Amino acid sequence: MTNTNPVELTDAQKEAIEAMVTDRINAMNNDKVLCDAIDTKVHEMEEHLKEYFHKRFHFHSNKA
Repeated sequence: MTNTNPVELTDAQKEAIEAMVTDRINAMNNDKVLCDAIDTKVHEMEEHLKEYFHKRFHFHSNKA
């Protein structure tokens, strides 16, 4: 489903997703339980939040 009007995220949503991304990057090699919990949470998000998460994850994983 394509959203023709992108939804603007609130600062609180951006901060929460940024924290999840950071936790996911930090846990990638040593905490499967945390990674799985974050992945489950992301899977349950609305599409525009998922897209932002994946955008930020890609950004941070390229820096790691």
